[in-house]
Formats: sequence, C-alpha cells, structure tokens
Amino acid sequence: MPESLKNEKGLAFIIVMWVLVLLIALGTEFAFSMRTEVNTTRNFKEDREAYFLAKGGIQLAMTELLQKARYHSITDEKGFIIGQPEAPPEEGEEANQQTAQEEVPEEAIYETAREDIPLGGGLITYTIEDENGKLNLNRVSREILVKALELNGMEQGSDRDSIADSILDWVDADDNHRLNGAENDYYLSQFPPYHAKNGPLDSLGELLKVKGMTPELLYGDEEYDEAEDKEGLKPGLVRLFTVYNTPYFNPNTAPVEVLRASFPEEKVQDILNAKQEKGYYGFTLSSHFRIKATGSFENSSTRHSIVAVIEKVGTDEKAKMLIRYWKDNDFS
Repeated sequence: MPESLKNEKGLAFIIVMWVLVLLIALGTEFAFSMRTEVNTTRNFKEDREAYFLAKGGIQLAMTELLQKARYHSITDEKGFIIGQPEAPPEEGEEANQQTAQEEVPEEAIYETAREDIPLGGGLITYTIEDENGKLNLNRVSREILVKALELNGMEQGSDRDSIADSILDWVDADDNHRLNGAENDYYLSQFPPYHAKNGPLDSLGELLKVKGMTPELLYGDEEYDEAEDKEGLKPGLVRLFTVYNTPYFNPNTAPVEVLRASFPEEKVQDILNAKQEKGYYGFTLSSHFRIKATGSFENSSTRHSIVAVIEKVGTDEKAKMLIRYWKDNDFS
C-alpha cells in the first residue's frame, strides 16, 4: 500500500475520533441541560403548588379564628387555644344564674388540627400567634419601655435611657428631643443623613434607624425560642412589642417577659397560676393574629411559607377578617 494512502487513512481515523468526541460532548451537555430543565420545571411546579397550599393554610386559620369564642389563650401544652362560648340552656329550662357565672373548664376549647393537614397530595401546617399578647410600641409608656430594655440586659445608665428616650422621640409628632433622646439634629448629622419619623412605627425593623439600637437588642438571642431554660438569654424587643393598633392587651397570650414588663411580680404569678390551672386568666378576646402557613409534600424538600397578620373586626356572624400584613415568601 502506498505511504500516502496510509497517511490519509490515519488522518481520517483521527478526524472521525474527534467528531465522536465532539458528538459525545454535545450529547452529554444536551442531556445535562434537559435534566436541569426538567428539575427546574418540577421545582417551579411544586413551589407553586406549595404556595397555594400555604394560602389554603391561611384560610384555614382565618376560619378557625372566625369561630365564636369566649377567650383566646396560649398554653405550653396546646399552644394557641380558643375557648368555646357557654352553651345556651336547653329549651324549657330556666338558666341557672349561678351556673352561668361559673368559669368555663379548660376542656371547653375547640380542638383543631394544625399540622400536616392532607390536601390534594400535599400537606398544610399553620401556626397562630397573638399580637394582643404584646405591647403596642406606638403607645408604650417610658416606664414599661425601660423595663423591656432591662429584660434584655440593659442596666440602669446612659445607654438604656438614651435608647428609651430615642424610641419615644422617634414616634412622637414633635421635633423636641427628650433629655437623653434624639431628633432631626442627630439623624441629619449621620451618613447618609435621614429624618426622624415623628410618627407611628410601621414595622419593628424601623427601630434599627433609632439612635443606639442594635440588631442584637432588637432580635435577641437566636436560640431563645427553642431553649427550655431561658435564664440569661435575651428575648429581644421583637418578642415583646407589636406595631399594630391592638385595642387592648390580652394577658392570656402574653409571654412571661411581657407580663413582667407590664405588671408587678405578684400579678404575674397570679396570671401564670391561673393559666396553669385552667388554661386562661380572664375572658379576653384578641383582635390581631399573626399566622404562618406552610405548604409541603411528603416526599419532597419543597416548602413554601406565607406570613400574614390578620385583624378580626366584629363578633359572631358579623365578624370579618382584614389583612394588615402579607409576606409571600417567608424563610424564617
């Protein structure tokens, strides 16, 4: 065989091999791209389904809150509970006045499942927190504000007094600062400069703009909620205060830190003992509720959570729900 022919065959073989390598690379890249597209489409589909499951959880929580109630409370064992109203006397019987005045036992509550509720191949879980069990920061007194700062480790001194006065200066309508407070003369000297709000807070996150405020003081210790022994841990102001226009305070749902900032220790113990004994302290109904609903699937890591703050207006059949806050994607 001529030498030139052998060289041509060798060159053809090399070209064929390079073509095969190129085709394999293209095929591999195409397969990887298709798998990525399939996974992305599936994740998007599951996320959308989980989102609507979470919206369903918000509706379930609202339906639960629309029930007729005698009180709202929170216990360590059952979490948020709704006391059933008194049953009317049977027809033909006269109401016993003494019986009507007796307190409803702890067992007279609505039993509602809130975890892993199956719906359409997915699961719904929701929680209810009570904003009436917190202190309204837009109307709080200096005395209570100082107690709240002390519960977060701030001892008597210039820093504690400066933060307390600066918060009150931030929400009041005038431009006159308190003894240890701050107004526009301070905030306009910062970089970048900004004005004091001189109006009600719309969110607790706004406090980070207030003189002396830190994320540690605002949010407290991360492990606080999960810790059984909270001694030495700081709750943070977010667990004590709300910015919503709650018309009244509900001691049944208030954390112990809020009770200690609001009442003498003797009254705090009375409230805690009553809740331990019968599940509630008084017949107090709340108006503002924070709902967190999560949609998920049993064999998937896809989850979608929504957080909403709902205000209940009216009672019984005339009650309606108003949405005061809505967060479509919550990662907390």
